[in-house]
Amino acid sequence: MSSTEPASRAPDGRRTYVLVHGTWGGGWIWSRLAPLLEAAGHAVHAPTLPGLAERGGDPRGASIGLSEHIDDVAGLLVRADLDRVTLVGHSYGGMVITGVAGRVPERVAALVYLDAFVPSPGQSCFDLVPWLAGVFAELSAGGGGMAAPLDPAALGVDDPGDAGWLRAHATPMPVRTHQEPLPGPAIPGGLPVRFVRCLRFEAFAAAADGFRARGLPVDELDCHHFAQVSRPAELASLLLAAAPAGTGVTA
Repeated sequence: MSSTEPASRAPDGRRTYVLVHGTWGGGWIWSRLAPLLEAAGHAVHAPTLPGLAERGGDPRGASIGLSEHIDDVAGLLVRADLDRVTLVGHSYGGMVITGVAGRVPERVAALVYLDAFVPSPGQSCFDLVPWLAGVFAELSAGGGGMAAPLDPAALGVDDPGDAGWLRAHATPMPVRTHQEPLPGPAIPGGLPVRFVRCLRFEAFAAAADGFRARGLPVDELDCHHFAQVSRPAELASLLLAAAPAGTGVTA
């Protein structure tokens, strides 16, 4: 890998971004960010994960887990023949992009964790943020294994407009996605990674600190958990400025 050519940039300078949403989300959540990346000349894919938003009618329902979401995004990369992809995972999406990078590493150039889970094989969301298990138990009570959307205010969303927009679009999440441990293999050593921390939400502060402790790059945005909603221009600038530097260590 050249030290002068960003890892996720094709020879003509055009990049491919695959944006993976988090819990209760869908491809819709990137609608303020994706056009900014496209306007800069890059290809953007923002898939909705099975069981959510417009894919909420998936017959697998509550049986959908992390593995199915990894399969879906990895399948997109293969079907669309996407190469040298920058995977951006928000929140739960960090679980998915880690699994995809382990599954099809030859198609992945870089990983960006946007206020996200950073798992190792064998870890689940509930392992990484233990208090979430209790929250999901309450949200899924009587729901047949589906967790109702958490109010955005609990995720640090302090803007009424943003909160209302998120409430209007959020859909229930299969609990199994957060119970299931990340399957192997691990992501390849040396794959460029970066963390973007949203300062008005504390749940992923430890993940950002873990990056810093290993000398991995961390950016900070003064916003609530959904930077792609409240700070799309600033987030786009971070993604466009440079691909993450190679590190020689895994996330």
